[in-house]
Amino acid sequence: MAGGRFDKLIGKERPGTYINFESGRKNGVINAGTRGTVIIPLPKATYGPAKKFIKLTTDNPDAEATTFGYSIYDNDPNRQMLLIREAFKRATTVYVYILTEGKKAQAEITMTTQAADEETNTEAVTNTLTAIARYGGSRGNAFAITVDANPLGGYDVLIHLDGNKVTQYEGLNTVEELIALENPYVAFMGKGNLGETAGQNLSGGSDEEAANMDITAFIDAWENVKFHTVAFPFDGEAATNVKQAALTKIKYMRDSMGRGVQVVIPNAGNMDYEGVINVTNSISLDGDDLSRAEVCAWVAGATAGATNKQSLTYNQYVGATEVVDSKSNEEAVAAIKAGEFFFSIGDKDEIIVEYDINSLVNFTNKKDKSYRKNRVIRVYDTFQEAVQLNFPPNKYDNSPDGWDIMEGIGKTILQQFEEAGAIKNVSYDEDFLVDREKSMDDETYFNIGLQAVDSAEKLYFTVTTR
Repeated sequence: MAGGRFDKLIGKERPGTYINFESGRKNGVINAGTRGTVIIPLPKATYGPAKKFIKLTTDNPDAEATTFGYSIYDNDPNRQMLLIREAFKRATTVYVYILTEGKKAQAEITMTTQAADEETNTEAVTNTLTAIARYGGSRGNAFAITVDANPLGGYDVLIHLDGNKVTQYEGLNTVEELIALENPYVAFMGKGNLGETAGQNLSGGSDEEAANMDITAFIDAWENVKFHTVAFPFDGEAATNVKQAALTKIKYMRDSMGRGVQVVIPNAGNMDYEGVINVTNSISLDGDDLSRAEVCAWVAGATAGATNKQSLTYNQYVGATEVVDSKSNEEAVAAIKAGEFFFSIGDKDEIIVEYDINSLVNFTNKKDKSYRKNRVIRVYDTFQEAVQLNFPPNKYDNSPDGWDIMEGIGKTILQQFEEAGAIKNVSYDEDFLVDREKSMDDETYFNIGLQAVDSAEKLYFTVTTR
């Protein structure tokens, strides 16, 4: 925890508890401010459909294991399931987006059956079955197909994934019957009778590297989903242009579309915008060091899951055991001034968020210093969402009676936010009014006053000794 003495006129940059000790012997005078949806892209997925959103919820987070080729609790070679797991530590809904789909694995399977013959009564007959993985990627190479004779008649078709049986069909006779079952893992082609074959692996599946155009397509797709935060786990020099594209898109969605959304970017640099959270260090999960790009999944999930009366400052990162690239006091102060979101070690050696801020660093009359606080931004964003839900076009008359109704609804929203502890100093007579002189025809103008409640994150104590 940061501490030390403070200057009453300057204050401190880091959250902490600051105490001044002053001698009091000179005289005896004592001077007596609904979320949870996050987008997680999979830049290096080895299986699954590309360029579409796959919705997961906390009710059944592993519902799409068939689609991913892995359980989200598996450790896949490219660490893609880790991103989903970390997001779900704090999010309630995760939209997963696979950037690219590689080449599909497949196999030509030769099957042998016995047919009746006039002289020997039996004759070996072969037939070919084509098996193709439902989705492209190297994970498809882990599928194996086996066809066994069933003692009661027909054939049993077994599909294994990485040695684990995922499908078993019993008593089938023809390829057409197998095709009609539309297996979720493997598509089959061919015709004629089934026959026995030993386990045969699919092969030829390969992954495809995501290009900048794939990342741009991902950015363009954000408008199609209702979300609160998006993780942007792309880093390095090659990602400079797409990071700027992400900034441009989030600005457009916030400023032009009225969407209360944020993007979490590793090493974002000087974005200087309340819609961007700039992550500049990372954590270790019991010896497994996450990159700054990977830890963006947790930050995005935690930001989405936080309510408008919650701050992430000093919140613990559950499961984290160490800070990767920890900052000294001087580095932490500089990082906060630069609008960086980073992790520190708490008083009980737990790993915590240092300060729940975004990348805004230049303040104006329209965006003062409070706008860098993500809790404050969540108040504004959720208030905006409440207004949008309750004031759709063509619901109220643009007349004195309609204005009275709209003002009443607005005051109810203010009351709900005040009672929840999200706003303060509410004047119900002045803080939600229709501008009755300016409103006419189909245009209605409102004047709204809002003061967000922030968390007490810098505590200054003056202790007078006697």
